[in-house]
Amino acid sequence: MNSATQCFAAFGIAMLGAYLLTPAVQTFACHFGAVREPRNRDMHTRVMPLWGGLAIWAPSVLTIVGFLGLRMDRPVLGMLLGATVIALFGLLDDRIDLPPVAQIAAIVAAGGMAICFGLGVRFISQPFGSGVIDVRPYSIPLTLLWIVVVTKAVDFLDGLDGLTAGISAIAAATLALMALGRRQPELALVAASVAGACTGFLRHNFNPARIFMGTVGSQFLGFMLACIALIGLFKTAAAVSISLPLLVLGVPIFDSVYVTTKRAVRGQPIYRADKGHVHHVLVKHGLSQRQAVIVLYAAAICCSLVALWVYTGVTHTPLW
Repeated sequence: MNSATQCFAAFGIAMLGAYLLTPAVQTFACHFGAVREPRNRDMHTRVMPLWGGLAIWAPSVLTIVGFLGLRMDRPVLGMLLGATVIALFGLLDDRIDLPPVAQIAAIVAAGGMAICFGLGVRFISQPFGSGVIDVRPYSIPLTLLWIVVVTKAVDFLDGLDGLTAGISAIAAATLALMALGRRQPELALVAASVAGACTGFLRHNFNPARIFMGTVGSQFLGFMLACIALIGLFKTAAAVSISLPLLVLGVPIFDSVYVTTKRAVRGQPIYRADKGHVHHVLVKHGLSQRQAVIVLYAAAICCSLVALWVYTGVTHTPLW
C-alpha cells in the first residue's frame, strides 16, 4: 500500500470511527453532566452536550497508532502524548470551566512534553534571500509560543455549529497533501487521520448541531495542527516556510488577531470571551449560522489553495 493509499485509508477509518462514536459520546456527556447552558456570548439557545472532542481524539489517535505502531518517530509520539494531555485537561475544563491561566498552563505543559520528544523549531528560512536562520538558542520559547498561539486560535474559533471541525478538516487535509509532497508519509497519515475524524464528527456537529466538541476537541485540534506544521512546514527549505503555516491556518489566526486586537484597543482583557469574533460579525450582518460557516469554509479553502500554489511554485515539489 503506497503512501497516498494509506492516507486515504486512514482518513476513511478515522471518519467512520468519529461518525459512529459521536452518539455514544453524546450519551456519555449527558450522563456525567458535561453540558453547556446558553450564555450571553453563545449562539445556541438550548442545553448542549459537550465532550464531542472525544469522538475526534480517539479515532485520530487510534488510527495513527494502528497504522504506524512501533515505526512512529519520536516527535510524532511526543505530539500524540501532548495532545492526549490536552484532551484529558479539556474533559475537566468542559465539566468545571477552569480559568484561562489554567488552560495556558496545560497547553505549555503539553508542548513541553512534545519538545522533550524532539519536536521544535530548529531553523526558519530567511523570508528574503537564500539560506536559513538558526533559531536553536530560542527553540523552546519559539516552539511553545507557536503551540499556544495556534491552539488558542483554534479554540477561539469554536463559536458556531460545525465551524472548528470544518476549518480543522480543511487545514489538516492541506497539511497532509504537503507532507505527501515532501515525502513525509508518516506526517501525512497523521494529518489525514485528523482530517477524517473532523469530517466524521461534522455530521453530528453541523448546524443544527446535536453535540459540541468542547475544549477537549478544539484545543486537541489546535495542538495537533500546530505540531504538524512544526514538524513539516517550518522545515521546508524555501523562503516561504514561515508563510505556509500562516496561510494554511489563516482563518483561525486572523480571527484570533482580530479579536485580541479589538479587545486590547478597547481596554478589555484579551482572554475574556465575547461576541466579537469574525463569525459573530458575519451573523450580525445578516447571515445565518450556516451561511457564516460556509463563508469561512470558503475563506479557509482559498487560503489553503494559495498555500498549495505557493508551495508547489517555490519548491517545485509535486503534491502526489
